[in-house]
Amino acid sequence: MIVLGLDGATLSLIEPWVESGRLPNFERLLDEGVGGELESTVPEITVPAWPAFATGREPTDLDMYGFTHFNRETRENDLSHDEFVPGKMWDAVDDQNGSAVVFNIPGSYPWQAIEGTIIAAAPEYKDEYAHPPERWDELQEVVGEYKLRNDERPGSRAYVDLSLELVDKRFEAFEHFVERDDPDLAVGLIRATDRVAHHYWGADSTPPADSGNPVFEVYRRVDERLGEFLDAHEDEDLVVMSDHGFEKVRAKFAPNVALERAGLVSLTESGDATKAALGTARDAASDLLGKVGLLTLARKLVPESALTGVPTGDALGLDNALSTGRIDWPETEALADVGQKTTLVYALADDPDEIERVCGVAERALGDAADAAGLDVRFERLDRGGPHTPDLAMVIETPEVHASSRFDAEEVLFEVDTSGHAREGIFLARGPSFRDGTVEGAHITDVAPTVLHALGYRIPESTTGEVLDVFAEGSDPAKRDPETYDFAGDDAVTGDGEGVAGDDEREGEVKDRLRELGYLE
Repeated sequence: MIVLGLDGATLSLIEPWVESGRLPNFERLLDEGVGGELESTVPEITVPAWPAFATGREPTDLDMYGFTHFNRETRENDLSHDEFVPGKMWDAVDDQNGSAVVFNIPGSYPWQAIEGTIIAAAPEYKDEYAHPPERWDELQEVVGEYKLRNDERPGSRAYVDLSLELVDKRFEAFEHFVERDDPDLAVGLIRATDRVAHHYWGADSTPPADSGNPVFEVYRRVDERLGEFLDAHEDEDLVVMSDHGFEKVRAKFAPNVALERAGLVSLTESGDATKAALGTARDAASDLLGKVGLLTLARKLVPESALTGVPTGDALGLDNALSTGRIDWPETEALADVGQKTTLVYALADDPDEIERVCGVAERALGDAADAAGLDVRFERLDRGGPHTPDLAMVIETPEVHASSRFDAEEVLFEVDTSGHAREGIFLARGPSFRDGTVEGAHITDVAPTVLHALGYRIPESTTGEVLDVFAEGSDPAKRDPETYDFAGDDAVTGDGEGVAGDDEREGEVKDRLRELGYLE
């Protein structure tokens, strides 16, 4: 079984480009198998979506809500890059004496050692790491210089060219390790489909399918390599999926403004003025260096440890409000973190009755503000799985509108010109075990149990997803009932690797990259 992830791939692009005849191999995949939309996690962000994919568990179980997530206990934003995620599908395969190849999957580091190969996706501060370690040198021999990330300036032609090169190298390297190891399960990811969509979407709801559009260029290159991949694995089961979709974003909703107006959030008149001034200077310098292509060099020359805790710019989003000490904690009962289309409300109380009261006030305030802005939203109450788990989530159902953590917006809804995640990713499956047609109601937590069942392995009892109705009549998976067993996964056996930075340097560099992609304000 091979699972090929395409980060941020969306049917809103694939279907019209297939209909125009521009993506023949996606068309082939759609015609030959079963497919449909794949609902993402709440929130619809790379982390927690990929860990939820790998484990079949919801963010409430993982206590993971983003690359950074608010910590109710410390009242700080924690990085989640180095949090070990136990019970991944390849760990279950290994536990049942199978083998796996895991290639470029976010949340795969730190890892539990398995029989097979792991080339983990980057926490942004690393330069190389693999399990076993000698696989890294082998990787370099196969594809030449292999990069974990695109360090070219976003918006430049060099960024697009390197994105295309990375697509080629990721396909070649993944195929090499699949052929080399002949594993029971192979899971690999192409991330360029997400990164170029963040930076190059443009003004249209559906970017044009022409050679001057970098988003289409990357999809076309993926389509070409996908055709080779389909040919090489004609008689094998193959799943192609994404962690979320993508869309144009024309407006943002500011929940912290609504919560402040409802009396749940209070700000001080001024926080750390020195940090605020440094942040403005840092933002201006980054803009200038970026325009002349020197930002990457500057990062190498100036230690991020010198900038840790310094905000970026004047916008008072949650991260900057925390960094500059602008939140009046004694007068604040709740605040909102955000993830693309999702607002995450954290009540600061511990008493269940008080949590319920605060959530009730917050839901009414947010609901009234959303109604006044003409937005379609839905609410979910969440059980605390740990200090990072919010108590209330509000998901914006209106297309092309996202959430913003800003406190300083003049209105609850304000115009923007950007792009970001949509809730619906893709699920496409082809091979001897799969039927054709469509699948309805698929969720990203369903992938792991579906894959394990298809392979004939038992499913960890901790899994909350379900086995999807995607198997061909008479196939082996269709004739068997899913089996579960008590498996949680071991602690991480390695947290080491080459190029490990100190904690301060790591935090600064990772947050800069997250801001470039629009994940932090």
